Amino acid sequence: MGVSLALLGLTALFWYLGLRNPDEVIGILEKLMATLLLILTLSFGGLHLGIGLVLLVVALSLPRASAYASTRQRATQPPEAMDSESSELFLKF
Repeated sequence: MGVSLALLGLTALFWYLGLRNPDEVIGILEKLMATLLLILTLSFGGLHLGIGLVLLVVALSLPRASAYASTRQRATQPPEAMDSESSELFLKF
């Protein structure tokens, strides 16, 4: 457990250093090392169950997508009448 916490601390340190580094290449390398340390810690450290449960609780507490469905504008005209004023992303062929 102590080794896992030490690896998580190193992960946070490398991520912080990657954010603060003015050189982009070294910053990306430090973030990559932090990601690798996090994957190793979660895979072999024994904390994967606890962290997974925390992430599950966070995911379940997020608002549902259906709550935002009423904010979308629905088309009241037929698609043929909306060709020139359409804000659709895809074009008709």
